[in-house]
Amino acid sequence: MALPMGRVISFAYQKTCKLCSPCAAKLWYSIYTPKYVEPAVKTDQFEDGKLPFDVSTPVKAAPLWSTSSFTHDPLLLKFVNIIQKKGEKELASSLIRKTFELIKLRQVEKINTASPDEPVDVEANPEQIFYSAIENCKPILGLQNVERGGRTYQVPTPLKENRRRFLAMKWLIEAANTKDPTIPFYQQLADELLNAHQNTGAVIKRKRDLHKQCEANRAYAHFRWW
Repeated sequence: MALPMGRVISFAYQKTCKLCSPCAAKLWYSIYTPKYVEPAVKTDQFEDGKLPFDVSTPVKAAPLWSTSSFTHDPLLLKFVNIIQKKGEKELASSLIRKTFELIKLRQVEKINTASPDEPVDVEANPEQIFYSAIENCKPILGLQNVERGGRTYQVPTPLKENRRRFLAMKWLIEAANTKDPTIPFYQQLADELLNAHQNTGAVIKRKRDLHKQCEANRAYAHFRWW
């Protein structure tokens, strides 16, 4: 089994009672001492061509998943991974490209068809629309099943940031899949992203319905502490 970069594993055998055999516990240690600094892999970390640390300072090895490409987007890559099925990542990436192209065409068309007398406030960058749509679709609270006295209660619970982001992306994909099957997926996804960017659409309604359910079950909030 391959070990993570910068980590070593050691087995420590601890003595137990005579009836039990010694157990092996995995202990993780870093091979880097505190004097090592984190690697600089982003171009914005370099100012005027200078390193962000002294040349004589030891630097940790960059992890395998790091990249210095300016086109690398972790959030968009995670969205592609959620869309893909059966490992067809190239197909999922092509769907995202078509979605962004369609969003760009629609927004530019709005700008071109607007009257010159009226101020135009239309976002034409598909990436900014994508980020805004994800941010607007993130729920704040969720429902968690808790058993008390033989009954199951749906308890409102604050969601972590990773869970909020995952639910927003999952709801957008599900909303795009449940529409008319004769319409291509990238067109439906473009509609959902544009609607979510404007705080409208099925995903925004689903988020608000979840918040209403949490508000209705606020009497069970004390069951969160157990």
